[in-house]
Amino acid sequence: MFNLDDLPDFVLVEILCRLPREYAVQCTCVSKRWYSLVYDPYFVGRFLRQQNDNQKPIPRPRLIFTNPEHRREFFTNPKCTSKFFSMSKQPPAPEKLKFSLRCLPCFQGPVKTEEGEPMVVGTYNDLVLCCATMCFQRDYYLCNAYTKQWEALPSPPQCHEEVGVGFICDPYYKECKEDADQRKEETSTSKASFQLNTEYRYRVVRIIPESPGGSVYFKAEIFSSETGKWTETIVLCPRSFYLDVRHEGVAYNGMLYWMSSSSGSVIGLDPYSNDNVDKKYNCRFIDNPEDDQVPVTATFDLLSVCRVGGGGERLRMCQFSGNNEDGVMDWLSVWELKDDQVDNDSNWILVRRISLNGMFLQNPVIRKWRDQGCWHDEIMLLAFDPNDDDILYVDFIGHVVMFDINGGGWITRYLNTPLDYGTIQNHRRRAVFPFVIPWWPTPVTTRQKQSFDAYR
Repeated sequence: MFNLDDLPDFVLVEILCRLPREYAVQCTCVSKRWYSLVYDPYFVGRFLRQQNDNQKPIPRPRLIFTNPEHRREFFTNPKCTSKFFSMSKQPPAPEKLKFSLRCLPCFQGPVKTEEGEPMVVGTYNDLVLCCATMCFQRDYYLCNAYTKQWEALPSPPQCHEEVGVGFICDPYYKECKEDADQRKEETSTSKASFQLNTEYRYRVVRIIPESPGGSVYFKAEIFSSETGKWTETIVLCPRSFYLDVRHEGVAYNGMLYWMSSSSGSVIGLDPYSNDNVDKKYNCRFIDNPEDDQVPVTATFDLLSVCRVGGGGERLRMCQFSGNNEDGVMDWLSVWELKDDQVDNDSNWILVRRISLNGMFLQNPVIRKWRDQGCWHDEIMLLAFDPNDDDILYVDFIGHVVMFDINGGGWITRYLNTPLDYGTIQNHRRRAVFPFVIPWWPTPVTTRQKQSFDAYR
């Protein structure tokens, strides 16, 4: 009788690399030999080459929303069509979202603690960084939400009531630039090659608020995947800065950025810049946008990365402003960073300014919501759509809507939220993050050598 195990490795690799990703991943559970073959860099390279040869579309990220009332539950935006997700929430047979972090110990317990429920503090592709609690954060986990591989990080040096956390990671693989440029000039039959980064590195940064009035110095605790250890450091910022820990760090162009509480100023920290012990971390300060129409009241919100035309990324920030002394915010402005890190020259460009009153006139449904309560106290900007830089997701009095900034504030869609979703007071921290499953999932290289269980 024919047995696949009788085949030599190179033949078995050629067979398995032609399977769909979900089946190829499940093959790791067949035997130790298959596990070793599938996670060998040669197989991963062949699998990626096969996806490219078959002209498989590059996976597009989706936004995952956390239910602020039950932070172990998630839902996603309605554009999602992947089998890994489901948006069906309508009776009689509602289908639950398959995205889950219950492989992690902190997401298994149903009981709330005094420090709060577990939360997602950062993502990169299919990697998710979680913490067991919202306050007094101590236990962090890095997880691949698709393969369910995970590892527990060592406890940080100290435990603080609130910290500003950032997560940045190198890509696991990328197409060789020389090959990509050459293929553009040659025929469509040109083959691509991929460079694997099997020892990809990542950093977790915790910024510790020191002074309520702001300071040019701040304390940071940085975890390095290469050493498996935390280090404490004092960072010198070019300007005085006050961090609002509700804003998680945003990874952009090799740096982590945090926004101030409401002034609109931003600091950037390069967590890879201290490769030498004697070298200090590179920190930069970016001033708030200069608005020609200076409002009486203004507050800044939502520092976020979005993809713009041509596939590039931009750092954006939003601003609420009003010309009334009663503090009511009438306008929403979207700013985009024009950045030149070489000369340290950065300035904000106004992308759009939308009248919130005009938005109400265009959308009778949210006008009805507004009339039911103090709307200006119950609106939270959640995230830009990772695939459409004109779409902004907004929590409006407990309702999540897709807001077209290029259409003058037209609401393009209302998301089906859980019945117990709650209102903005339940959020405390933003609970929206991008997630994408690449052609091949990112392995989590654990120091504890955990066993791999693809679909537990």
